[in-house]
Amino acid sequence: MESDRALIPALRKAGVLATVDYALAFAALAVAGWLLFAAEKGTHASFRFGLISIGGAAFCLVVNGVMLVRGRDRRPLFQSADTQFLATLRQGSLRIWLFGLLLAVIGSGVVLLVPNSHPFRPQVSAATMAIAIAAAAVVVVASGVSAAVVRRAVPKP
Repeated sequence: MESDRALIPALRKAGVLATVDYALAFAALAVAGWLLFAAEKGTHASFRFGLISIGGAAFCLVVNGVMLVRGRDRRPLFQSADTQFLATLRQGSLRIWLFGLLLAVIGSGVVLLVPNSHPFRPQVSAATMAIAIAAAAVVVVASGVSAAVVRRAVPKP
């Protein structure tokens, strides 16, 4: 069987987690896009920047899903290439999660702090802010789970 020759047998069922990552990422992108275009005219521009940052965190989740699938589908080549691939997969999953966390924190902070600080601009409702922050939180948690699965399944080189 071809899956028995996988470089990382522990990631055999990683496709399911990658599919969940893709679905959550595209849902978060859809939510951020919907909030972006549904904002009232005259809303502070930083609200849009915060939503774009949350979308960037969702893109990090897509990258984590791609890393899961690449780790699952990798076949052994020669020792030095496999060692380099394993190190890249372990470090890359952690780094992309941390970068997504940073983008989500920046986006959530901007969405929370800036848009309602100007009294003569349209105010962003609390429900809109809660939706944006929930989307960021879901993306960060899912990306963290994917990174933990990769780091736990991939042996240290």
